[in-house]
Amino acid sequence: MNAMAGAELIPLIIVIALGVGFLASMFGIGGGFLIVPTGIYILGMEEHLATGTSTFIIIFMSASAVIGYARQKRIDYVVTGILLAASIPGTILGAFVGEATPGQLIILLFGIIEMVLAAILALKKTPDKQLTKALEAGAYKIGEDFSHTKWWVLSRHLVDAEGKTEDYKANLLLALPLSFVAGFLSSFLGIGGGTINIQILYFCCGMGIHVTIASSMFMILVSSITGAGTHFALGNVDLVVGLIFAAGVVIGAQFGTRINKRIAPQKLKKWAAVVIIIIAVYMIVNGVFFKIA
Repeated sequence: MNAMAGAELIPLIIVIALGVGFLASMFGIGGGFLIVPTGIYILGMEEHLATGTSTFIIIFMSASAVIGYARQKRIDYVVTGILLAASIPGTILGAFVGEATPGQLIILLFGIIEMVLAAILALKKTPDKQLTKALEAGAYKIGEDFSHTKWWVLSRHLVDAEGKTEDYKANLLLALPLSFVAGFLSSFLGIGGGTINIQILYFCCGMGIHVTIASSMFMILVSSITGAGTHFALGNVDLVVGLIFAAGVVIGAQFGTRINKRIAPQKLKKWAAVVIIIIAVYMIVNGVFFKIA
């Protein structure tokens, strides 16, 4: 373990990890929004090391969550597979850019980006109508049937393990470039990218919130493997802290996936936004008023 994280902190790390795994898998948000602050403020890690180690830990947390959601058959492998083709290059680039960025700036950007994404999640009411219209500058009208649109709109039909069906249309023209951004920020900030993935899958692809969260976790898994590999090559991963943390997030993630399916979609969306906003405010305050790096 890193010298700054002594043996006396192991029980605390495990308890925090259990909570991170539970919250992140329930809301479909990688967990870095909690792991990075823990590494910096509790374990005393340097920002780049905390970011890289967070990406490594997210592999285990997301893998545990994906197993649970795969059993529920709520992951859209087709849409996520297409989007990952854009997000993976962004993940690699983000790790290198993050290495050259001052730690204090990373802290501030972390909080600002999380705040914006949480606000979007909390305020938007429809899956693909409002945000799609805004991003396309009027290319579509609210309520327009996407069945007559061009090749980049992919029609999907999903049936979960309980027999519930969901039909939606994924606008790949919007989702692909945003997925690149999600991959970049996930590796740059060590956040897993789930908060951005949720916006893409929910608003641009029209998925319901439960399918959105499950599919987001699958994207996080693949992206985090790529990002962690790059951070490891740069020397920004503490394997001992990472493995101890991983043991807790794996267990916590299993409980999160079980609770997720019992919560009404609107409540789940609002709760996810509240959790993100709380962490975002904390990071912005520290980024502005306190010197970390």
